[in-house]
Amino acid sequence: MSTILGSIAPLFAVILLGFCAGRARMLGAEGVRGLGAFVFNFALPPYVFRLMATTDLAAIGEWGFLGGYLGAQALVVAVSAGLGRLLFGLGAAALTIQGFGAAFSNGVMLALPLLLWLYGAAGGVPALLIITLDVILFSGVTVALELARGGGGGGAGARLALQTLRAVLVNPIIMGTVLGILVSASGQALPAVVDRTLVFIGQAGAPSALFALGATLSLRRLAGSLGPAALMLACKLFLHPLLAWLVFAWLLELDPLWVTAGVLFAACPVGLNVYIFAQRYVAGIETASSAILLSSALAPVTITTLLALLPPVAG
Repeated sequence: MSTILGSIAPLFAVILLGFCAGRARMLGAEGVRGLGAFVFNFALPPYVFRLMATTDLAAIGEWGFLGGYLGAQALVVAVSAGLGRLLFGLGAAALTIQGFGAAFSNGVMLALPLLLWLYGAAGGVPALLIITLDVILFSGVTVALELARGGGGGGAGARLALQTLRAVLVNPIIMGTVLGILVSASGQALPAVVDRTLVFIGQAGAPSALFALGATLSLRRLAGSLGPAALMLACKLFLHPLLAWLVFAWLLELDPLWVTAGVLFAACPVGLNVYIFAQRYVAGIETASSAILLSSALAPVTITTLLALLPPVAG
């Protein structure tokens, strides 16, 4: 329990700081949007690039684990989006955020440190696999949001398809991830000055996103988004790990370490990129903000419970 609380306490501290800044009128809505643009375009991509560039991809080969997690993730997206449409009548863009939030874990900030702390380097490999796999989810979300924003219609289909493809290719988070994987595959180490620069600016990503989240919470009413947020939270903290466990333990019968790592990763709270995407495309912002905060508050209890229920892992 203390390990989980130690991982989450800094997150809450920065959110609270942003909340206080918003309450004190030190930031307005424009300032929060500008901070979100900085995070999406300049702070997170170097962080993601360096993470991928310094990962030994040659040591990764659990394709069943990857396929199983992707399948569980896709099912969670479908269930959350379907219920969002049925229960709340959400539009296309809001449905995309609804499904995204239910299936995207706070991987870099919580799941990876948690698994490294519990299981050492062996726990880090499954976490990095899933973080790499999220490029597919990012791409799908970007396509869906671009299509929702473009609106379709008439003979504009081909132009919209090209527009959507371009949006995926120039998405700074996706490109940072892909380029990092290519650098890692090449076997070339990053020059020291490049590495230090990436570390320096990348360190601003998570704190800036958390600060922007807190500021947004101070400026918006949460009541209007509690229904979709509760649905997103329930799918993320309960349905997602349950499906991951069924796939890994029952269908694939993987090694206990891989089962536990996959289930714990799925059980982590809604990731901050959901808020960043929501703010960028002006869709489901309040839902994402509420779900991130509430799921992060509940995650210590749910993850501690899972650790007690899952079979022990040797070593």
